[in-house]
Amino acid sequence: MHSGLARRGAAVYAGAMMNIPALSVLRRRSVRTLILIAALAGCTVPGAGGKDRVTVLGGRYVVAAPPGFCVDPGSRRDERDGSFILFGDCSALSGRVSDQRPAHPAVLSATIGPRTPGPIETTFPGFERFFHSPAGRAALARSGSAGDVQILQVRKTGPVMLLKIRDRSGAQGTPVGQTYWRAIVDLGGRITALSVLPLKSAPMSDAAQIRLLEDFIAAIRAANGWS
Repeated sequence: MHSGLARRGAAVYAGAMMNIPALSVLRRRSVRTLILIAALAGCTVPGAGGKDRVTVLGGRYVVAAPPGFCVDPGSRRDERDGSFILFGDCSALSGRVSDQRPAHPAVLSATIGPRTPGPIETTFPGFERFFHSPAGRAALARSGSAGDVQILQVRKTGPVMLLKIRDRSGAQGTPVGQTYWRAIVDLGGRITALSVLPLKSAPMSDAAQIRLLEDFIAAIRAANGWS
């Protein structure tokens, strides 16, 4: 039942992940991303950041973060049908100790993809198959190698699919931990992927990461006036 829609959803998502150049920013370990991660580990980048939200897709979509997280302006990538943004510790990005800090030090990423082909819940089986496949694991891996990624857990709650991911390539030379959670959700009619990337120096429990993802989803919905 709904197998055709599920396959189509997986294909749409795969296209979004692999054809928008911005979506490989973390995998390629861009210099700017590493600067952001270093900032969160205790250094600062004076004068950067300061906004907890950004407008994308020609002003049609606002990506907002939970309290204490601000946009890393150098991380943003926009394409015709998608966008990618990183959020980090506001104080670390601005270099101002007076700026708000998040309850949990982490990097947040948001990938705004194409329009959903139908109710997103019906596409989750296709998504799950894709992420377990070599192509899906390669798309998730920062190294681009499927062998570096393992899907540890999948949870589906209504219109949200949560994945617990271990990326061994993420532990080489960066302060980001190997294991993190990602949410796939329909926000504003678009396939949206949100991730919480904890730091090695500040591990987060599964429950804390999932709560932060829920707060991230709520912040985007509130910023756009979506119920």
